[in-house]
Amino acid sequence: WVAYEKEHFKGQQFLLEEGDFEDSNACGALSGPIMSFRYLQANFIESAITLFESDLESGKFIDITNQEITDLEEIGFGRETRSIHVKSGVWVAYHQKFFCGDQYILEKGKYKCFFDWGGSSNTILSIRPIQLEPLGINEPPHLLKAFSKAGFQGECIDFIKECADLTSFLPSSFKVLRGCWLLYYQEDVFYHQCVLEEGLYIDLASCGCPSARVRALKPIDYVFEEPSISLFALEHCEGRELHLEDAVNSVLNKDLHFYTQSVWIKSGLWIAYEGSNFLGKQILLVPNEIPNWTAFSGWKTIGSVRPMKQPAVYIRIRNRAQDEYLTVTGNLADTRTMSVCISPYSGKDTQIWHYCRGLFKSKASDTCLDVIGGRDTPGAKVALWTEHGQFRQKWRLNRNGTISSYLSDELVLDVKGEPLILKKVG
Repeated sequence: WVAYEKEHFKGQQFLLEEGDFEDSNACGALSGPIMSFRYLQANFIESAITLFESDLESGKFIDITNQEITDLEEIGFGRETRSIHVKSGVWVAYHQKFFCGDQYILEKGKYKCFFDWGGSSNTILSIRPIQLEPLGINEPPHLLKAFSKAGFQGECIDFIKECADLTSFLPSSFKVLRGCWLLYYQEDVFYHQCVLEEGLYIDLASCGCPSARVRALKPIDYVFEEPSISLFALEHCEGRELHLEDAVNSVLNKDLHFYTQSVWIKSGLWIAYEGSNFLGKQILLVPNEIPNWTAFSGWKTIGSVRPMKQPAVYIRIRNRAQDEYLTVTGNLADTRTMSVCISPYSGKDTQIWHYCRGLFKSKASDTCLDVIGGRDTPGAKVALWTEHGQFRQKWRLNRNGTISSYLSDELVLDVKGEPLILKKVG
């Protein structure tokens, strides 16, 4: 959360991270009481920012990724920052060194001068990203707060698992704090879906749900694969094909003018909308072939479609056979000395990973699983290397628990001593 000394999110700012504050004086950066505050939402796993010493993003600059800087002068950057580009994550900049003095909360976007970030001068002497802490072993991966009235008012119930019958409690607004959820609502005798991604939904209309009769809530399982879908102009996935990996806000526009008759969801989770611009009725699409779209959905065609925005999460990767976890070993400061193996649970960052852009990245070293030499043959060794995004670093987690390489669907990660290798399926 961000607290402000004035109403309408103005004046001095202070970051409120998890913890107890006995009174507003504990917010040392604020000179008076808290008059407004707001919720922060972003990808807190990967954070990147560029600071510029000039107004026009030219001249001297510094790129910072997932790193705390206690003294910008010490690393050769000047006392003054004239413009900022936050590429990802949320950052806290400080007027003084060692994270002291006035705070400025920097979210994704461009800041052309100190007025934009709420400062009184160009001076920024330290900066750090807001970081996500991994969930504890027993913490639920999904959390939704439902309220009986719009505007987050009335009775509140926390949901961490599926609720198939909401007849005794009719929710009217939601705070989706962890994971994505599927909402089922009834219209006449038919049941429809709305996908609730992480965020705040002040009323049912903001969910895309036109009805007050919400019947069920279900958490959507996380998937670890890049999204891919094909729409076809004929039934049974035949005829003209429109292959997509990103959102399209109008499948029926003058450039595409595509009437979908069948669908092949190849990977990832997608949301189809009956109308353009992601409006109208929704359907969550999971990997599958749909030979007749109208029979499946009741719609004439698809108006728009996009991948579901799955939140970034930290994960541990456990080997079922040996009940041990994928672990980074070696000198974390030297990529050439690092390797990957499985070992008993330790609770350390060396066993924590996150999935993005097809990569499994280590929290401890910010390196990726990499097939050495890019060999697409059984027995090829798997190690760690800095991100380059080629197919040798890309993986997908299959529903049977195996992890496939993008080099070949038939090659999966296998444990055979150290290092790990690729093995042919079957």
